[in-house]
Amino acid sequence: HSRAAAAAANQENINVRAAFIHVLGDLLQSIGVCIAAAIIYFKPAWKLADPICTFIFSILVLCTTGKILYDTLHVLMEGTPRNLNFEEVESALRRLKGVQDVHNLRMWSLTTTKTSVAVHLAIQPNADPQLVLKRACKRLHHRFHVHEVTVQTEPYTRDMEDCENCQGPSK
Repeated sequence: HSRAAAAAANQENINVRAAFIHVLGDLLQSIGVCIAAAIIYFKPAWKLADPICTFIFSILVLCTTGKILYDTLHVLMEGTPRNLNFEEVESALRRLKGVQDVHNLRMWSLTTTKTSVAVHLAIQPNADPQLVLKRACKRLHHRFHVHEVTVQTEPYTRDMEDCENCQGPSK
């Protein structure tokens, strides 16, 4: 867990980012008010400077808020984590000793820094289910820094190859 915690610590918290953008926006609005006040003080006929400055600085704040809004919607919609590649995760699980097939692999964002993975591993007849489970969890935690892992092991059967519910995402 220490590597996963270190990776998460290096990533920004969306709430801290939003607070920073809010403070920065307030600062920009204050600068805009000061600029408009100075213009109006020296050129009283240019009263239009106040709404123009407010509009310009509002557009700047709106642009900086877009990324936070996008990240928030991504988490709320349980989007696929940007730091995980579906094929790479599936391949890493397939290469585990004792795994015959990987299906029903699901990945989603819990927060901007925490991810979740759920997967079914069809294991070979001679494989130890508990050992495969332990290896799969370890690989997902340490290699991919997945925060929440749910792995189900089950004996491999040929009919799994044709199961429409078990297929990965469409290409």
